[in-house]
Amino acid sequence: MQKKGILLLAILSMIVFLAACIDKSSVDNSIEMDEKDATKQLIEDKDTQIKKLEEKNEELQDSLHSIQTDLNYTKEEANYYNQLIDELLNDYSDAQLLELAKKLWNYELEVNGSPVPRDGIIEIQENTIEISLIETQPAYVVLPDDIFIQGKVSGNYYDHLKFNANPSETYGTDGTVVTGVHHKFVDVEKGATISFSITEELKKSLGLDTAEIMIKSR
Repeated sequence: MQKKGILLLAILSMIVFLAACIDKSSVDNSIEMDEKDATKQLIEDKDTQIKKLEEKNEELQDSLHSIQTDLNYTKEEANYYNQLIDELLNDYSDAQLLELAKKLWNYELEVNGSPVPRDGIIEIQENTIEISLIETQPAYVVLPDDIFIQGKVSGNYYDHLKFNANPSETYGTDGTVVTGVHHKFVDVEKGATISFSITEELKKSLGLDTAEIMIKSR
C-alpha cells in the first residue's frame, strides 16, 4: 500500500512537472510569436512610410521640373521683349524718350486718402487732416537709366510742397517702387482752412489746374 502511494505521488509529480513545462513552452512560444508579429508590423509600417516619402519626393521633383520649365520660358520671353523694346526705342527721338520717361513716373496728391481735385479745393469733416504726396516708379525699367531718371520731378519730390503752417507731424513711407511723404495736422477746428502750394512742375505731373491747394474743415 505504501509503495502504491509513493508511486502515485511520483506520477502526480511527473504530471505537474510536465504540465509546467508544457505551459512554459506555450508561454514562450506565444511571446515569440507576439515579438515576430510586432517586428513584422513595424517593418510593414516602415515600408509604408518609405513608400509615402518616395511618392512625395517624386511629386516634389515633378513640381520642381515644372517650375524650372516655366522659369526658362519666362526668361526667354523677357529676352524677346527686351530685344523688341530696344528696336522700338532706337526709332525714338530724344524728346520722345524724355516724354516716355515722364509717363513712367507717377505722382499722387491725396488728402485723407482722397485725390486732390483739379481745382485744388477739398472739404473734409474730420479734425485730423493728412496730406500725402506719393511717388511711384515701374518695377521694371525699359529705358536706359540716364534717360529714365530724367522722367521724375527735379530734386526731391517732397520738396515740391510748400506749407503756410507747420504740420503737427511729418513722416515718410518707403517701398521698393512706391515712396511717400505724409504731413499730418491734428485737432483742426471746424471752419479752419489749411492751404499749401505745389511747384509748377509737380502741378503739371499731377494734371491739376492750380498750384494752390485749399483744404476746408467743415
